[in-house]
Amino acid sequence: MYKGKILYIIITLSAFIIVFNQTDSYGEDDHISYSLDEILKKVEDANSHLKTMDADIKYSRVISLLDSEEISNGFLQYKKPKKLNLNFFPPRNEINVIDGTYIWIYHLNEKQVEKYEINRDTDSPQGMSIFDLGYEYTTEKARENYTITLLEDIATEEEALYHIELIPKETFDSEYDRILLWVKEGLWLPVQYQMFESDGEIINTIELTNIQINPNMPDKIFILDLPDDVEVLEPFK
Repeated sequence: MYKGKILYIIITLSAFIIVFNQTDSYGEDDHISYSLDEILKKVEDANSHLKTMDADIKYSRVISLLDSEEISNGFLQYKKPKKLNLNFFPPRNEINVIDGTYIWIYHLNEKQVEKYEINRDTDSPQGMSIFDLGYEYTTEKARENYTITLLEDIATEEEALYHIELIPKETFDSEYDRILLWVKEGLWLPVQYQMFESDGEIINTIELTNIQINPNMPDKIFILDLPDDVEVLEPFK
């Protein structure tokens, strides 16, 4: 099931794109410092104008107990509602597609595809249910499920990043113990994520670069065209 782990991570990422998508004060370096409420409002406003997005992605998974780190590079294309095309270059060599009805995890080296139906509360792999939340979430819903804290803002001459922490509340069943987001000023969407599992023993980091907002994106991008010799596995059927 670990092969599909990155897709669960990206589903979570999608969730927070949706969530986080003047009483202003000025810091010592003359950039504007915003309150948490102001930042969340700006991200929600940015998300309301977001229809499509593409970006380069770097994903790393560190397991401290095993002293191991896996790094994967690729690109993602996202379109509302509920469509995602995530490609990882070799050696991972994997294509993940969400077409609005199914989730497809295509392992090119093995010539195998895992297929999962979405919008099902039962018989779905761990973490899949957050996909629905990703397209229904609001700032109000986020506050209901997480304790949200603005940790700091990090400013350079080129940009400012607002560092936000989310801790799941006891009433919310989350796969992650702690989530950190870095929201970019101007873009007002997260450009880096860290998700902690097993009391911090496992750290998942996602970095997005070369982000393009609302490029032309035909629906055929989210249709997985499979060769005849590929085996399709449906683990929950």
